[in-house]
Amino acid sequence: MVQAPKRTPRRKSTRPRKASRTRAPATIGARLDGVLAWTGARWRDAVAVVTPRHTTMALAALGVLLVAGVGGGYWLAQLFVSKETATRSASRPVPPKPPAPRPPKYASIDELPDLPRYDEAEGKHRPAWEERPPAVAVALRPAPDAAWVRNAIPFRDDRNRPLIVIVIDDMGIDRPNSRRVLDLPAPLTVSFLPYARDLQEQARAARSRGHELMLHLPMEPTSRALDPGPNALLTTLEDDAIRRRTVAALDSFGGYVAVNNHMGSRFTTWRPGVETALKQIHTRGIAWLDSRTHAQSVGSMVAEELEMPFVDRHVFLDDVDQIDAVRRQLAETERLARRQGIAVAIGHPHDATIRALAEWLPHLHARGFVQGPVSAALKRRGRWQ
Repeated sequence: MVQAPKRTPRRKSTRPRKASRTRAPATIGARLDGVLAWTGARWRDAVAVVTPRHTTMALAALGVLLVAGVGGGYWLAQLFVSKETATRSASRPVPPKPPAPRPPKYASIDELPDLPRYDEAEGKHRPAWEERPPAVAVALRPAPDAAWVRNAIPFRDDRNRPLIVIVIDDMGIDRPNSRRVLDLPAPLTVSFLPYARDLQEQARAARSRGHELMLHLPMEPTSRALDPGPNALLTTLEDDAIRRRTVAALDSFGGYVAVNNHMGSRFTTWRPGVETALKQIHTRGIAWLDSRTHAQSVGSMVAEELEMPFVDRHVFLDDVDQIDAVRRQLAETERLARRQGIAVAIGHPHDATIRALAEWLPHLHARGFVQGPVSAALKRRGRWQ
């Protein structure tokens, strides 16, 4: 009996068994990784196919797109800009006509609730000016029809006593205080600003009280913070404008003896302008009082060259607007009058000045002085009889 061959036992395989078709469900992250891997493979395949064949075409297309994009963008920008400009031009409103000037709130400077102060000294004392001896020893006789002689008030001068002339500037603006000035003992010399209201009427009232009249001509000050008023004489004006403004001021009222400068610390140092103004004053036979608001004023020098009557201011009474300060300046006026025979003092219609003068003037004669008008000072100066 034949024996069947012995079977060799199978070795167990070390190969992993195939997973059964029933697997555990994949996670979301694994699925996403698979999708990304598949997409990347497809993209690499497409690039591998297209790149060697269409490189030239792709570069050409890119160039065309670049040129078309730049050119088209520029054309569109110009189109929109031109349309916007045209639209703006068409819709731009016509500028309105300037509104008609409103009537002033106040009819004149007299009606201002707070009247301006015309103080070039800015609250500081200015030094007294001592009279220089007359250049001509022989007295001159004015023409009998000269306006300064014709308009002078009747006055008999006692030449044995020192003469004091009190001039009140800025008259006519502060109407209440201007009226108080006219009530002071005469004769005063009152100088009216040419732009005051009812000027001829105010001048007539002053003359009826025994006071002499002057014109207070506005001129440019050194400080630009100060306003000399309308139509002032300025160093920036042409010669013709200075002439016209001077003539307009001279025509503002009549009956005055002399003209003096209102402010003018800049203008009175400018010889061409002073010559133009004083020539207009001289042709009318009017005298000149230099207020000497600046030490370098050429007013008196020009007046002397023109052979017109003139006199200088010696004392300012109220640079410091306090009654005690005014009293001290009145004492200085007396001192200068005794020394040189004449003293011309200028004040303003301020309360302190009016009060000090009201107590000082009645006793002036008893102290050995003559109170007179500016015409008396012009004659006393030694040049005019």
